[in-house]
Amino acid sequence: MNFVFFISAGQLKTKKGKSVSNQRNMYLNYGLLSLATVVNNAGYNSLVFHGDFTTPAEFFDILISKGVLKTQHPIYISIPSYYALTWTQQLTSLIRQKINNKIIIGGRWVIDGDEDSLKAELPYADEIITGLGENKILTTIKNIVDNNDYSHHPLNYALLNDRQYYQPSIEVSRGCGKGCDFCQERNEPLKELKSPELILKEYDELLLEDDFRAMTPYFEASLFAPTEEWLKKLINVREKHQKFFLWRAECRVDSLPKRIIPLMAEAGMSVIDLGLESASLEQLRKMNKSPRPENYLERASSLLKLCHEHKIKTKVNIMFYAGENEATIAETRNWLDVHREYIYGVSCGVVSAFGWDHNKQNFIDDLCQFGASICHEESFIGVTNFHLSDTLTYHQAVDEAKKLSKEFMTMERFFYLKAFSYYPRNYTFEQFQDEVSIEQGNYSFRCD
Repeated sequence: MNFVFFISAGQLKTKKGKSVSNQRNMYLNYGLLSLATVVNNAGYNSLVFHGDFTTPAEFFDILISKGVLKTQHPIYISIPSYYALTWTQQLTSLIRQKINNKIIIGGRWVIDGDEDSLKAELPYADEIITGLGENKILTTIKNIVDNNDYSHHPLNYALLNDRQYYQPSIEVSRGCGKGCDFCQERNEPLKELKSPELILKEYDELLLEDDFRAMTPYFEASLFAPTEEWLKKLINVREKHQKFFLWRAECRVDSLPKRIIPLMAEAGMSVIDLGLESASLEQLRKMNKSPRPENYLERASSLLKLCHEHKIKTKVNIMFYAGENEATIAETRNWLDVHREYIYGVSCGVVSAFGWDHNKQNFIDDLCQFGASICHEESFIGVTNFHLSDTLTYHQAVDEAKKLSKEFMTMERFFYLKAFSYYPRNYTFEQFQDEVSIEQGNYSFRCD
């Protein structure tokens, strides 16, 4: 059969280091699955593959076994992050050695408005698609103009290779527009939420009844800000159809009124990723996270308690930022410690600047004004890492980030959060324990 191959690029480099805890992740590229669905609905046979952490050579062998050498169509590759760029370079070289099909590249955040810079890194790419691709993809395969609205269309999970192992995603809205300095969607306007009726229909279509872990979708939204009306509709639709699946979403502290929390719990939210970022007033101001950081932290405190009261597991996201030092980290640690009983887990990272150098220079300058300096040995195309201050180098910051996460997360809770959304549905906690025991790595959780 003449398939259209859609590939989500894998990674040779990883943001949080190579370990079994990270490399078991199966991150669904739901944007790529959306493109494959559009093409499939137009009468073609689409297949979607994820490179994950396989080598390009191993992955290309998989593609060959699935018939990539026989297809007459373009081969589409989505690059989800700059960490996947080297992998893509190697895979496109392997493809070009064997076949002469067009290679078409997408990945809106990696392209970053600069097709020429990406093309210079990928000499075997024939075409680069910028921005959202749903209205452009059919032009590349059958040369037609497509003005359909795809913002709320359901994804066809039958097109996904090894679909039974993936936890699904349901895109519920697009855009954000909150203006945080470190966010790539800071200027993207927030779109309307997908209707609960469509969400239930999509869940029904993707659901697999098997012996693996239950399907617990991630409600994908750069800014998940549900209204009371929307949540009540979701509650009613779930009751009507007797669909009581658990789900997860990422939220900002300043986007959730307290009255919303009980409704989110009733509507099936089981895990919330709460973007706190810091509990240092000084660091929150630097991030442009809130004009009134004291009120911001008070609100965060109330949200944590409410989520705990309504049995929503909260993973708090922390980011060490420019100017970070022992005192600011202590502020964040102390605040988290006060709220320890309400926190299910903590994920802590270190700020990076993503994008082509000329596009991110203003952000780099801002970070340097706050006391950061570029860590050249840990920076590469598209990713700039930093020594955060005179007293906190990049490597020290990475170590401190793992240490902070470890203080607030056990192995069991770490696995639960990963398995809810990212680990293969047939991967058990006992397997995870065994692999961690053999590897003996430095993790973001306690092994006691």
